[in-house]
Amino acid sequence: MMKAVRLEEGNASKAPVPAGSNKGISVIDLVLRLVGITGTMGAAIAMGTNEQTLPFFTRFVQFSAEYDDFRSFRLFVIVNAIVCAYFVLTIPLSIVHIMRSVARGTRKLLIILD
Repeated sequence: MMKAVRLEEGNASKAPVPAGSNKGISVIDLVLRLVGITGTMGAAIAMGTNEQTLPFFTRFVQFSAEYDDFRSFRLFVIVNAIVCAYFVLTIPLSIVHIMRSVARGTRKLLIILD
């Protein structure tokens, strides 16, 4: 059993924190990064490979649209690719946080970058 520690004003940061709480948050962080990778990669692939055809008046007159026809669609694909790359590059830091729960400098860095 853990001994009860009395917290006085100003000494809250010196109280012992259970080791399991940081590890649990780090695991959730890793899972959310993996979900983010699949979501952004899926959106970029779906938008980049999609081609739409719209019939206009008759079936003989049709319009074709791809993602690079509009700047906003192109920006959507580029931004999703950048975010996916960011998630991939920050996965090792997330794994380090699971193994070493005392790594506070990189945790603050990830919070700022996120």
